[in-house]
Amino acid sequence: MRVRIRGIYTTALTYLFLKSGYTIVQQTPQIVERFGIDIINEPADVTVKDGVDKGEIISIGEDIYNFLRSTLKYSSIWKSPVKLYSVIEPKNCEYMGYHVEPCIDKGTVIKPPVEGKIVLSPIRAVGKIAMVWRGEGKTFFSEHIKEEVREKLLSISTPLNRKGYNVKWRSNAVFMHYSELKKELEELVMKYESEDFRNQGEEFIRTILSLEDKLFLDGIRSLVVKTMKFHHMLKYSYHHNEVDEEEQRDNLDPSLLLQKLVRDTMYIEHLKADGKKYVLREGKVIYSEIKKDYYIIKLRREFNAGGQYDGLGIPIEQGDYDIVEFDSRQWYQIHKYYNAEGNLKGIYVNISTPPELLRGKIRYLDLEVDVVKKENEVKVIDLEELEKKRELLGEELYKKAILTLESVKNLLMSF
Repeated sequence: MRVRIRGIYTTALTYLFLKSGYTIVQQTPQIVERFGIDIINEPADVTVKDGVDKGEIISIGEDIYNFLRSTLKYSSIWKSPVKLYSVIEPKNCEYMGYHVEPCIDKGTVIKPPVEGKIVLSPIRAVGKIAMVWRGEGKTFFSEHIKEEVREKLLSISTPLNRKGYNVKWRSNAVFMHYSELKKELEELVMKYESEDFRNQGEEFIRTILSLEDKLFLDGIRSLVVKTMKFHHMLKYSYHHNEVDEEEQRDNLDPSLLLQKLVRDTMYIEHLKADGKKYVLREGKVIYSEIKKDYYIIKLRREFNAGGQYDGLGIPIEQGDYDIVEFDSRQWYQIHKYYNAEGNLKGIYVNISTPPELLRGKIRYLDLEVDVVKKENEVKVIDLEELEKKRELLGEELYKKAILTLESVKNLLMSF
């Protein structure tokens, strides 16, 4: 299988794909130099790239779910139940339990249900190099196709434009010969007119990377080029050259870059396995410890009266505050809730992947299950939510959540 890789994880992923027998194509000059491999300018069967959020990896094309699951064992991995570019027929504006927009009788999936809804376009015939559909007779190009190549592609698509077909050239078109391009375009027209879309569609897989797997990728990258710990995490907050320049130093110490990410007030980004994000109440930094191999950030979060503390059933009163510590070595955070007089009201332990330190915020992947302590009673909550998300989290992450759960229960007993 031919794989095209782009983004901040390119070096580490290239190493892992090559070791697993995949062929890397459309390589950047930097990758060619680092791995000492020949340039292969061929169409890709699958593209792996950063998501809109650099903490995610998106795969589009052939199915590499098993490779990702066996490689990135501590991340949330979701394969869309609806293939990208497949043709579907919704009923009452729904398909497989997802809302469909726009509400049309039949259409091509141009956005799978990443945000809980499927986005459709009028029917298109889609292949590896192009898309064809009836329209105003125009040619469109992938943003990755350079101007100097567009003239050649336009000479092939213009005759179809005159017949009322729209053509969109995909990035793979650059790596095919004229005769192959012309042949596939003709086949797409036949496919469109005969409405034969049975085998159309590409797998869409989203991986939400945990800090644990980013550290794993740091280690893999270090086998190829100088790499400091937290490299991939730091790339989220810094421009590439800032991290690269720091890595030219002999000691590969990330602490200076880590320290610059800490603000007086830090936000908390609570990521769910299904990709939903929740920004929790911010807190003032009351303690920070930044070392070469780990970091600790302790926050004080203050509350106004109203509502109850989740899982504890205790009213939130004016003057209440929370002291919570984020430690990059731990798979949980202990929230201690106090009243205005400084008396402990209850303890809530959120089990998650180790927290990432980003610019002005802390992020983690929530593992659904939590432990609370109230009036000397320790109780596990939301275990059923962990079971529901077991497939998304994968077996290794699920087992880690259970082990951490037992450890936290024992810890709270001793408080």
